[in-house]
Amino acid sequence: MSGKITSAGRVPRRVLPLAAVAALALAGCSVTSSSSSSSAPAASAAASVSTSASASSLASTHITVAIVPKLLGLSVFEANVKGAEEVAPSLSESIDYTASVDASGPDQAAVIMGLVHSNHPPQVIAYSANDPTSEVPALEAAAKAGIKVIGFDSDVTASARSYFIQDTAYPAMAQALINAVVAKFGSKGTIGILSSTPDATIQNAWIGAMRAYVAQKYPNLKIGPIGYGQSNESISQTQATNLINSNPDLLALIPIDGDAVPGALAAVQALGKDGKIGVFGIGDPNPNQKYFANGSLTGLFLWNEVGEGELIAYVARDIYDGTMPAAGGSFTAGSLGTFTVSNSPATGTIIFSAPLEFTKANYLKYNF
Repeated sequence: MSGKITSAGRVPRRVLPLAAVAALALAGCSVTSSSSSSSAPAASAAASVSTSASASSLASTHITVAIVPKLLGLSVFEANVKGAEEVAPSLSESIDYTASVDASGPDQAAVIMGLVHSNHPPQVIAYSANDPTSEVPALEAAAKAGIKVIGFDSDVTASARSYFIQDTAYPAMAQALINAVVAKFGSKGTIGILSSTPDATIQNAWIGAMRAYVAQKYPNLKIGPIGYGQSNESISQTQATNLINSNPDLLALIPIDGDAVPGALAAVQALGKDGKIGVFGIGDPNPNQKYFANGSLTGLFLWNEVGEGELIAYVARDIYDGTMPAAGGSFTAGSLGTFTVSNSPATGTIIFSAPLEFTKANYLKYNF
């Protein structure tokens, strides 16, 4: 995976070797730099998108929001950043996108510590965690330094952050996936799961919700073996191949990691199982356009990642300004509408949306 990401009309992300990030964190030096700087070896990305308050600015104090997802380069996180950048000028924000190149909790913690100890730390850190615990000390250090901390997509121990933006309700996503499998392939047999890592918080929550739903409604279905693809398409293909070969009653694969979706599809096609084994994934539409076009992708669910990025920016602004409500209260996030803060399934949770199903008829409407 390349460490440098560029996109038309957007600021190139600068990258640093992870060892350098950790060293800079310990030394209290800056790990971020402006996009005009001329050199940067590849390993983790950081860039500040310079914006100024527009006439419609909602606040007078300009702030920097650091978005620190699980790893660098996944298109879903690129879409989150895109959404945050789109509304940042109206909120008087700059977006600093930085991450490690591996899906590793300790690596992510090092990146966060680098931000905390930089010469120009952000006012808000928004993370998507690789696991529930590795990042906690770094996030606690951020809060102690006066940085506001919010989560999105994948959470940590709730005490280490103020609010968490949950993509969609876990039972709703589980039911959408299982019902799609049953509608196409029936309710008797095995469903294989492709996740990223054993500690992936949100993916484990989806798996738990699928198991509970199947036990309640489909007694002849089995949520079977789980393959871990490390958010890597090639590894995911190998894991999917192993699941297919070792489970003769396999009805479908459910890849619940973005890179696992094309990996699962490649495995099904390579083994000549098109039409015999379904692939019902959680992922974004752009990397899967050819599979929609040729009909091999049976079902794909997610949410509007660009819209979720916008919500990250709104929550960051409100938490910095001290206007975010406690549990039971509601707030408005521009054109996204009104959201309610809840203490379920964890303290300070904000549910972004219901599951969004991409189909052959609508996938071209979504650019992420």
